[in-house]
Amino acid sequence: MGAISFALWVFAVCFAMAGVQFVYSIQFALGVPFFSQRFKLPNSMISVILGTAGPISGFIVQPIVGVYSDNCTSKFGRRRPFILGGAIASVVGMLLISNSVILGQLMGDDTESPDPHKHIAGVTLAISGLWLINLAANVMQGPGRALVADIIPPESQNLGNAMVVNTMAMANIIANVVGAQFLNTADPYRYLFFIGAGFTGLACVPTLIVAREVPYVPEKKESISPIAVFKKIGIAFRTMPNSVLRIAVVFFFSWCAYTPFMVFETTYFAVNVFHGNPNVSNDANYQEGVKWGMYALAFFAAVSFIFSVLIPSILKAVGIKVTYFVTQVIAAVAFVMLLYTSLVGKLTLWIAVLLSASVAVNFTTFNSVPFAMLAESVASSEAGLYMGVLNSASVV
Repeated sequence: MGAISFALWVFAVCFAMAGVQFVYSIQFALGVPFFSQRFKLPNSMISVILGTAGPISGFIVQPIVGVYSDNCTSKFGRRRPFILGGAIASVVGMLLISNSVILGQLMGDDTESPDPHKHIAGVTLAISGLWLINLAANVMQGPGRALVADIIPPESQNLGNAMVVNTMAMANIIANVVGAQFLNTADPYRYLFFIGAGFTGLACVPTLIVAREVPYVPEKKESISPIAVFKKIGIAFRTMPNSVLRIAVVFFFSWCAYTPFMVFETTYFAVNVFHGNPNVSNDANYQEGVKWGMYALAFFAAVSFIFSVLIPSILKAVGIKVTYFVTQVIAAVAFVMLLYTSLVGKLTLWIAVLLSASVAVNFTTFNSVPFAMLAESVASSEAGLYMGVLNSASVV
């Protein structure tokens, strides 16, 4: 297989992760505006909703799915059945969120009321859909990462994990650029979650076709009970190799900084840059700010896309430690400077966009390097379990 053909094959193997990223991109770009404008919920309550669904589902689901996928004996392979199941559940969850306002109205909600208590049915459906897409994304994400460790040669693991970021960045660009175009329509949130359902469903197709796994045949047949799964996860946390522990600790602190940025980026532009009012339905300044927040996330994704292509060469040139340290410093400086963008007057918008985009070099690094290092540190038979353990460090 030639270099170009191999790269395209790796791209297709990783493409299911584009569906995972599309779920997260739509959720985090539109989560706060959607719950605020459609259901009149305060930011404090929205923070609880968005801050629990993803982390709790990630902490619980990924290690469990990792154990089951490590021991899956399906003729379709260990990872692909979970990727397909997660994609189907994601589609259902997206459609549920997309139609939550309409269904809530049919169930008695007053969609024009500023009182959150008048939107109980719609909020319940939307939160249910939110939990479903987060559970489903985690069902896809762990096996998707483990699939890279399973079938891509050891010498190409850096390329494989960089390609994961590459596909995720591409999905992020599409989600935010397309999403920004719909914000001035009559019902933008419904359209965008509907588009998300379609993209997520289609994204798993290339992976399911080209990632030809060899069916797993255990040395001795044994059933994996839920109790045995939790025991195995507990043992993995207690006995993980020191190299894995160090990777997990660094991964944890990287995500500590990135998570608030991810959740409130569009709200930051809507409120801090454009001075919009989230409590007014279809407030022009707020909508314009959300749109520019999505453009900023698209720039972020573009930088991530470019850097994911360059990072294998950078790692070879200067090493993992220098690359990780420098990108962490860049992100830290950007986060601090975002607090003071209002001091630069007319340049506030573009400086905020550039600072947001600069964080992408760190995002690309901590979403590729740790997984490549982990693949080298654990046996393939436990890749799914430890991918889940590593992800748990990001959601704690």
